[in-house]
Amino acid sequence: MSRRALVSIGSGPQQRLLAIARRSFAPYAKRHGYDLILRHDSPADGRPAPWGKVVLLRELAPRYDTLVWLDADLVIVDGRRDIALELDDGKDVALVEHSYDDARMPNSGVMVLRGGKPAVSFLDAVWELDQFTDHRWWENAAICSLLGYDLDPPRPAAPTPWREATTFLDPRWNSIRNAPAKRPYIRHYPGYSLKTRAAFMIRDLAVSAARGRQR
Repeated sequence: MSRRALVSIGSGPQQRLLAIARRSFAPYAKRHGYDLILRHDSPADGRPAPWGKVVLLRELAPRYDTLVWLDADLVIVDGRRDIALELDDGKDVALVEHSYDDARMPNSGVMVLRGGKPAVSFLDAVWELDQFTDHRWWENAAICSLLGYDLDPPRPAAPTPWREATTFLDPRWNSIRNAPAKRPYIRHYPGYSLKTRAAFMIRDLAVSAARGRQR
């Protein structure tokens, strides 16, 4: 039987956000057969906390066939569809590319990885790009670079083998303020204050529960 995990970290002030997000993560994991792995500490190995995503997923990769990463500041507002089904055959990574203003940029806040050796290779390659350790987008900057994107402004540049191994998801899987999607599966709130994120997330939980889309 395939082993699958849904993974997130909410450390420091983001513990509150993860507690809210968990109210959508837990029923989703149960519905679609994921182990739910949530951490309140970031094992970033001396780097800024967002890099803990790479460390934790790398730790789990040998034990799982599929890994789904979700940032702590998002809510699954329509849990009926399994995101793992969106990872195309022959591909190892799946995420959304946002397009707005003059930018085109992948967002690893929602990400699917094929477990085992593919995930290990990808995460090791991300970690090795240590020139992005203190970049304002941290590990997401490294992932963009690995997929062959320029960062200033963010947009596709030269193709890379990892971009060839990536499925770009429908924006409904990661709807954000700058690139809102119609009828989203996930609403994500990067860039807001913690208080505002929490308020939006609580609202989303109430709306999706009223529509019967959580369970």
